[in-house]
Order: sequence, then structure tokens, then C-alpha cells
Amino acid sequence: MSLVQPNFEALEQHTLAIATPGQPSYGMHLSREQVRALQDPGTDVVNVVLDTLNTLGVPENAIDRTGHWLTLKINVTVAEDLLNTKFHYFNNQNGQRIIRTLEYSVPQRISRFVEMIQPTTHLGRLYPHNGKILKASAAAGLGHIAGSYDPVACNLTITPACLRGLYGLGNDTNIIGPALRSRGNIIGISGFLEQYARYDDLRQFAQIFAPYLGAKTFGVVSVNGGKNPQDDRDQDSVEAALDVQYAMALAPSIPVSYYTTAGRGPLVPEVDQPSLEDVTNEPYLEELQYLLNLNDTDLPGVLSTSYGEDEQSLPRSYAIEVCRLFLALGARGVSVIFSSGDSGPGSSCESNDGKNNTRYLPIFPASCPFVTSVGGTKGVEPERAASFSGGGFSDVFARPAYQNEAVSEYLSCHGNATDSSLFTSRGRAVPDVSAQAANFFVIDKGLPTLVSGTSAAAPVFAAVIANLNAIRMSFGFPPLGFLNPFLYGQGRVGLVDITDGGSRGCLGFSSVSGLQGKFVAHAGWNATVGWDPVTGLGTPNFPKLVAASLSNAWKEK
Repeated sequence: MSLVQPNFEALEQHTLAIATPGQPSYGMHLSREQVRALQDPGTDVVNVVLDTLNTLGVPENAIDRTGHWLTLKINVTVAEDLLNTKFHYFNNQNGQRIIRTLEYSVPQRISRFVEMIQPTTHLGRLYPHNGKILKASAAAGLGHIAGSYDPVACNLTITPACLRGLYGLGNDTNIIGPALRSRGNIIGISGFLEQYARYDDLRQFAQIFAPYLGAKTFGVVSVNGGKNPQDDRDQDSVEAALDVQYAMALAPSIPVSYYTTAGRGPLVPEVDQPSLEDVTNEPYLEELQYLLNLNDTDLPGVLSTSYGEDEQSLPRSYAIEVCRLFLALGARGVSVIFSSGDSGPGSSCESNDGKNNTRYLPIFPASCPFVTSVGGTKGVEPERAASFSGGGFSDVFARPAYQNEAVSEYLSCHGNATDSSLFTSRGRAVPDVSAQAANFFVIDKGLPTLVSGTSAAAPVFAAVIANLNAIRMSFGFPPLGFLNPFLYGQGRVGLVDITDGGSRGCLGFSSVSGLQGKFVAHAGWNATVGWDPVTGLGTPNFPKLVAASLSNAWKEK
């Protein structure tokens, strides 16, 4: 149960000031206790809610309060009385069951204090799914593997050497300096939907592409009962393999933690995810609550997540609450990075509001203004936009001030080229940046595989930021935390503008469910000078990002 946050605007302003170079508080990240204080609903509100819950049969020892969150450990009968409803088992075609209700009400005395209650009316699938990732045939590229930066080979198959050369990370792995295992210098990888990261796959990958890793491996953290078995060959693992292998190969001195998180998020049915058996929404709340409860020194400096779903598939209240929690992570010094999606402007391109309107469909959480969304590119010399790179404009979140100049320039020059009825031009624009996303060589279950998708771009950009943090910390500066004000400001000089290529979508069917969707001729966005909805501000140039991040930096106090 999420309660109101009367001081949320103050928390937002604090976070933006902390993240904006030149501000007096730049880099002065908040502590866990400071964030909780700004999230606090207030003593009067909490007392009214707790008193009401006790009166309705919820004992005090069944309520766990953390900030503005109340976790109730109650049986179904008590929940039914509390919410004036009936819960039922819902079965999918595989015989799996989940307990939900079709409607509920909040006691009138506390209704104005409650933002959201989950899980309640929204169904989630209980079996694994690969997420938004495009697998290519491995056989096509195995004869063209780059052990060093070779544009010819890298145009066919991406390896760590390609990325080090392309983005200026260098071939000398000592460029990053020593590992500083402290606040801001751990890479967190989100593991959802029973994707399991395998140690043997990493060892095999490292022997070929990152021998400098030696015996280094990743840590595993269980969230909400998440597991990471090594002997189950039937479970999906290619996403986990991709994320872990490239994060470690590109940031060899930085510890990596794999947060394996159990559960499913809520759903509002749509063409891409029409029913219970098709749901793959990730359990963001479980992971976020775990992370925000950590001590400051245990937080990752960078959190990379290679998952997403249509923004409209989530209840609006859920999306807003999750986005606010990402803001809280940013306030505490965590750079939250998400892939922008693999459907260009949209997959089914059909609204789920009962009107079945033709609409471009942005991806969440990439559309949250408090995360850094990463689009996809392909090829080198020149690097160009990948046709699947997700991008567009949010229908839930307004455009943040840090985007105004860059996005307004794009819309003034190119906005008329797209039917304005298909998108909300005043919405938060996606993506922010981009990175390589096609034909990544990965070892999965002991076998070579080529993988494509913006799920590859996210850990690449996360590794760049982790390396950047390591260098900043070696000079006594804090980690960057929430990145976007820096990227759209003085950090923009460290991004290479991508002006070739474009995205494509709305092909008349859902690439997720296979059901019929809306066809929109020439649907997509073009890469162009400046920010665009395919590649954002561009791809990283590490040496220039280092220079920009050290310019006018303030030591943390």
C-alpha cells in the first residue's frame, strides 16, 4: 500500500539540483534517511491509516512500514473484508494460478491518503519469457570475430574489443584504474522473468574476449525469493548472459551484482499482452523496495535494466509510483539505465482504452523522466540508427525541463513530418542516448549466440558510466547519480551525434503476441542532427565524457 507523498515536489527539486552541474548542491547525494523523510506522508496521515487498518482487522504486527509504504501480511479473508471484495484464482492455459480480484474499494476514511494497492485487480503471468530481445543466428558471424578493433569485423559481429575501440575505452584495461568498492562503484544488473546468469558462460566468454578478467565473476543477490540455478538448461538465460558478460568485459575493475528478482507486475491488457498467459511485466516494485532499503554504501552506483513493456500496459498509478521510486534512487546517487525497446515507434500501435485508436506506443520504464533510456545503433564507420530502436514520446509523463531545448529543436525542425495524432509532443521524449545494439557475440548455455536489441545497449552504456564514476572517485568526486541533466548539459560534448538511419514500426501486427495490430505506412523516426527519437543525443565518447564530468565537479561533503 503506497501512501501519499506531500513532499514529492521537494524531493524532485532536490534530486534535480543534485544532478545539475553548476548547482551548489551538485553531487551531494541524499542519504536513505533523508530520502525517507522527504517521502514521509506525515504522522497524522500514517496514524489515521494505521488506526483504520487496525479497526478493520489488520493487527499491528502484520503491518511493516518503510517510508510511505505499508506492507500488509494478511490472509485473503482479511484482505477481502478490508477492500470490500472477493479474491479468486485465475488460471491460464498452462494450469498456472494466481490470486486476484476484479474490483475493490478503499475504506472512505483513508481513500484520499492511499495512492495505490498492489497486487489487486491486475493479472500477471507466472512462467518465464525472454523479454524484449532479438536473437540472431550465431553461425552467420562466427567467422568474423574481432579480437581488436577492426571496422570490417565489427560491422558484422560486436565484441568487447569493438566497443572499447568505438567508444574510446581503450585496449589497455588499466585505463580505468583500481576497483574502488564503495558507494557508487558497483554495477547492478536487473534479472527478471526467471532469467538466470551462468558462471560457466561468463568463464567461457572471458577466455575468448576478456582474458584480463582472470577468475573474476559476478555476485548474485536474491530479491523477493529470486533464484539463480546453474543446472537448469531449460530456463531462459540469454538476456542475463548478455548483460553480465558485457558489463564485466567493459568495466573489468568494477564489481557486478546480479539482482535476481522473483514475481510479476500488474497488467492492463492490450494487443501486445492480451491475456494472463502472455504477461511479462517485470516486478519493479519488489526490486526498488529492496534497493531503497539498502544502506547507502551497499547501493550500486549504476543499475542497468534491459526490460520494458508498452507504457499503456501498466496501470497509470503503478507507472507513476515506480517512476517516483527511480527518482529516489537517483537522489541517493544511483544512475538508473533502461533500454528503450525494440519496436521503433511501437509494435501493435493500438490503444487499449476501448477506442482502439492508432497510436505510437512508448516503452516504460524508459519513458520515466528519472531514468536514462538507451536506444540502439548498428555498424561502425559510420555508426547509424538501428531500425528497431525504440523511441517516441510518453503519454503519461510530461517532458522534463532538462529536455526542453534539445527536444523543442527537434520538433520545430521535424515535428510536422509525423502525424501529430499518433503521439504526444509534450511528453517525456525517449531515448536519451544510444549505443551499439546489433549482433553481439554472447555465450549462452555454453553455445555461441548473436543477440540484437536495445537490451544490449543498456549494459554497454552502464559500463561506460561505471568507468566514469571510477575515475571521478579516484579524484575525490562522488558518482554521477541521476544522469540526464548532465547528459543534456555539459556532458553533451561527450556524446557523438548519430545522423544516419532511422526506426520502423507499426507493421500491422504485434511482434510480441503475433496478433493483428495497426498498420501505419512509413511509421518511424529518422536519425538527424541533434536529439532524435531513435538515438537520442548520441553514443558515448569516453575520453570526452571524462573531461566533461571532471569539469566544475564538486567534492561530496
